[in-house]
Amino acid sequence: MQTDLWGQFGALVSGPGRLLATVTAHNADGTSSVTTFEGAMTRVVGHIESASIPYNVWIVDGRVDAAAPNLPLSNLSV
Repeated sequence: MQTDLWGQFGALVSGPGRLLATVTAHNADGTSSVTTFEGAMTRVVGHIESASIPYNVWIVDGRVDAAAPNLPLSNLSV
């Protein structure tokens, strides 16, 4: 039996990453202005019609993927 451990590991870590951001505005061109947890401001494609600003979203490849829960976030250093 032959196993490809490197290929299995690559399958775990490959794929687009998700970014948590807060939508601060809906723009006329179909994009949304968002602010990340780190404080970076950018524009992404899409928005969620049924949500009222501000709301949290998951960003994948520069697009709004889904609504994210509105939970308190904290940053701890160990």
